[in-house]
This record gives sequence, structure tokens and C-alpha cells, in this order.
Amino acid sequence: MLAGSPYVDSVMLHADPFHSYCVALIVVTQPALEAWAQDSGLVYSTFADLCENSASVVEVLASLSKVSVL
Repeated sequence: MLAGSPYVDSVMLHADPFHSYCVALIVVTQPALEAWAQDSGLVYSTFADLCENSASVVEVLASLSKVSVL
């Protein structure tokens, strides 16, 4: 389901039998995130800076929440 987000390039899930939750590691699609940043007027110097920007994090998380609704 998470791969349905336009910002997701790849996903790795990790499940630990000693915990009641999974962890997802997500690789962000650079062109999609940069296009969103340009449309939003977000200024950044490197892709790493863009990924660390709180507005980017909120956008990606909102997209993940939207695609993961059952």
C-alpha cells in the first residue's frame, strides 16, 4: 500500500517478533519530491536538505497516510 504514494521509490519492511509493530524504511523518489518543492516554492540547496525539511516530511507522511487508509 505504501508504494502507492507518488513519493515512494522503494519500501523495506522490518518486523521484529518481539514487538507488536513493523518499521518501514522508505526511499523517496527524488523527481517527485523536487517537483512538489518547486510547486510549493520551497527553497533548498541539496536533495538531502529537501529531505530534512519539515514541510517535506509532512507532505510525504500525509501522502503515506492517504494511501494506507483501509
